[in-house]
Amino acid sequence: MKFSKRQIEIIQASKDLIGIKGIQNFTISKLAKKMRFSEPALYRHFKDKTEILRSVLLFHKEMISNGISEIITSDAPALEKIRSIIEFQFSHLKKNPSIIMVVFSETSFQYNNVLSNLLTKVIKQRTKKLMKLIEEGQNNNEIKSELDPKQIATIIMGSMRLTVLKWKFNNFKTDLEQDGSELWITIEKLIKQ
Repeated sequence: MKFSKRQIEIIQASKDLIGIKGIQNFTISKLAKKMRFSEPALYRHFKDKTEILRSVLLFHKEMISNGISEIITSDAPALEKIRSIIEFQFSHLKKNPSIIMVVFSETSFQYNNVLSNLLTKVIKQRTKKLMKLIEEGQNNNEIKSELDPKQIATIIMGSMRLTVLKWKFNNFKTDLEQDGSELWITIEKLIKQ
């Protein structure tokens, strides 16, 4: 999705505001005040709060997807690609901690079909890409073939989520990239042929 320069400014300000106040305290009036805009000025760029939140998710989804696609199309072995994807995602989140407040607000989205459907779609796409890499690694005798690719993907994604959640609960004070590296060492031992 293509965003205008002004929309990107609004997305960034929204993400920052959510990072400070939480998604439950995010309002158009607070965003307008932060940006020194009138509320009608914001509505010229986004029709409502849901569209802004959807755009925050899409903006970061696109950034992460581009990085993952670059890794997937490289000539590296599958196991190395999986490690690189994990490192890339942890690095992105470390640079953008406020996005965690949006992504981990799925309980706030449960009654909003637009946002919950988008998160579901993102998770399915990431799982599918990861499973494909796992299958590639199994075919190349890098990853244990007796393991179910879907279960390996669930273990990887679930452990990444828990690592990020612990980082969030520690007020982003631990070293997320180091925690990610340690996590990868364990995952590799579990799945490597």
